[in-house]
Formats: sequence, C-alpha cells, structure tokens
Amino acid sequence: MSMSKMKNESFDLHEDVIVKILCRLPVKSLIRFTCVSKRWRSIIISDPQFGKSHLQVASQQGTLCPKVLISIYPTIKAIQGQIPYPFKDDTPWLPSRFQSLEGYSSVNNLTFPSEEKSQRVMASCNGLVLLGEYYKSYFKNLSIWNPSTGFFRKIPSPSFGFEVTKSTEKKNYRSFLYYGFGQVTATDDYKPVLIKPALGDFVDVHVFSLRANLWKVIKAPSSSCIGWIDGQGSLSNGAIHWVNYPIYGVSDPTMVAFDLAEEEFRQVPLPVFNQNEDGVHLRQIKIQVLLGGCLCVWSQDLYGHSEFWVMREYGVPESWVKLIQFSQDDLPNEFTSCSSWDPTFVSEGGTMLIKLLDKKELVWIECRQEENPVCSAQYRIEEFPWAIFDGTLYDETLVSLPEGL
Repeated sequence: MSMSKMKNESFDLHEDVIVKILCRLPVKSLIRFTCVSKRWRSIIISDPQFGKSHLQVASQQGTLCPKVLISIYPTIKAIQGQIPYPFKDDTPWLPSRFQSLEGYSSVNNLTFPSEEKSQRVMASCNGLVLLGEYYKSYFKNLSIWNPSTGFFRKIPSPSFGFEVTKSTEKKNYRSFLYYGFGQVTATDDYKPVLIKPALGDFVDVHVFSLRANLWKVIKAPSSSCIGWIDGQGSLSNGAIHWVNYPIYGVSDPTMVAFDLAEEEFRQVPLPVFNQNEDGVHLRQIKIQVLLGGCLCVWSQDLYGHSEFWVMREYGVPESWVKLIQFSQDDLPNEFTSCSSWDPTFVSEGGTMLIKLLDKKELVWIECRQEENPVCSAQYRIEEFPWAIFDGTLYDETLVSLPEGL
C-alpha cells in the first residue's frame, strides 16, 4: 500500500476498545485528553461508569496517585494581621482556599465550585472529599467534591438542627459532632456518617446514602461513643473507626468501628502498647490508615515516646505489628519549638507526612529501622500565616456520584 493511501485510510477504533485503553491511563493525562473531542470529555468527566472502571483498574494495578489536599481557612482577623486566637463560633471566616500537593513541591491551586464560605474538609474516600461549613461546633451545608475533576454535589441537611438556643448559650453549652465517610463496595454506595452525642442510653447515628439520596437515623448505645476524643473517624475495611476512652487516663482505651454495610458498631482490638518503667498510661492514641489501606494506630505517652502499629489482617489481634517507634528527642530539627504535630499518613516503607501545626508546615520524615527519623522535605503554608490549615490525603480519581443513579 502506498504512503498516500495509508494517509487517507481511516483507522477508527471501536469505542469499547478506546474506553479500555483510557481506563489504563493516569488521571492527569485523561484530564488533558478531554480537549480531544466532546465525546471524550463526556466519557472522561461525566460518565460515572467510566470513573468507576478507571478506579478499579488503578486499584488492581497499584497505580493510584495519592495527593495531599491542603486546606486554608482564613479569617477576617488573619487578613488584618491580627491573631485570631481563641477562635469563637462567631469568628468571621473568609472563603476557604484549597491546594493540591503532589510529591514534595508540585502545588496547584484548586477552584472550589461553590460559593459557600468556610468549607472544611471532613474526610475523603476514592478521590471524593466530604466537606461541610463549620458552624457552632457542627458542620452544615454538606457536599461531596472531587478535586481532580471538579465534580460537586450538595447533600441535604440531616434531621437534627445546628442552632444553639438562648438557654444553652447562657449555660455556655457546646456539643460536638463525630463524623466519617466511606463506601459500601457490595452496593457501590457512599455514606457520610454524623453522630451527635446526647445524654441518655442511646445516641442517634445519622447515615446518608448517596445512592438513595436520603438520611437514615440509627439508634446505638451511648457507651459506643462515650469517650471519643477525635471528631473525625478513619476509614478502613468498610468501617469508620474511633478510639474510645471510657474514663480518660484511668481505664484502657478501645477501638470502635461503625460498619457501613451493616450500619452497626463493633469492637476492634488495639495492639498491646509498650509502657515505660513507671507504667504510665498513654497520653493519646490516633487512628491512621496506612498508605495502601491497612489500619494503623499512633500512640504517644506522656514522655513523647511514639509508636506506630499496623494491623496486617483486619480484626485479628495477633496481626498487629510495630512499624515505627521514636522519642521526641529523636525527631529532626524541624520539630524544634513545635509543641503540636499530627501525622497525616504513614507508608509501609516508613515515610511519614506530618503537620507541624504551630509552624504551618508539612514535613516528610523517613524512619529507617533503628536510625533516627530524618527530614526529607518540607512545605510551608506562606499565605495567611494566622489562618488554620489542614492536610488530607486523597487519591486522584474520576469518580462522580450524580443524583438519580
């Protein structure tokens, strides 16, 4: 065949073949390919089935690209250069700002598709981020957002109110909200969960089904969450996990999980932590999720000794393995004069991303066997130094959950 005939020959592929090829490409490339044609843009951005298939292939091949969603919550006082502490419920918040951090220094400013102010990141699952407007110790105006594609969907408010009455204001009453977000794989349903503590024998667990587009209220024993400290739960193995301190500092803590499929609480065993020579109880335990999905817990005692444990086989007490341990004195110089730090994620190889809350910095440290942790990179939040900031791990995906599907 001559070259001229080859140039005029059409080599159109069947759409099914094209879709299978596209499913194996990274999200960053696919976003660029949306300009090829209207049809390609529709498949890549607007087809929920394609987003689901792409996630399945990336998960099976281990090619998911984790990123850090940096959230900046400035106040009017931050703009004016005033220190906004202590924060109050009536503090005037400016619109939140979001950035995506890939690797150590590749930062992109993200456009948030809503006019709601003070949107806080609550949790993430499969590239979808649960957001809510922080108001009087609660979250309202809930929504789901995919930072990679811009997909956005508002969630109707739950049945309980957010108002603080005059009588409770006089008593300086403040309640708290526990929350989480995850997927039920069997039904391909995504569920935000909100738990509002109350006095009495039972608490109301508010569960929203994005597939059915409705809230459900489940009664659970109040003992399930009587000693929770962290509001945000951690997702692993189809359940949202919190640490329960029945009597803080006296009795041993336990781990409680809310199963998203069964919609009920269950106990998950904690590892047997080391105690110092004085037998000091742990100061705090925080649940992490190991990069890869395994449940991980971080414990720290009164003397600053930290341990990170991984549950290799979910629900099996004997499968807990100590991954990392170090003392406060072992940490690199970047932690000097920093009174508060919080791990964002931990990898199997010992890489950790830590938020230095006082310094408004994200720091990567490498923990290798018996060696002291070493700082490998850091990123400072330069804008609005007095604003609150947070860092949340999320996967770059094309997942979308439009109503009616």
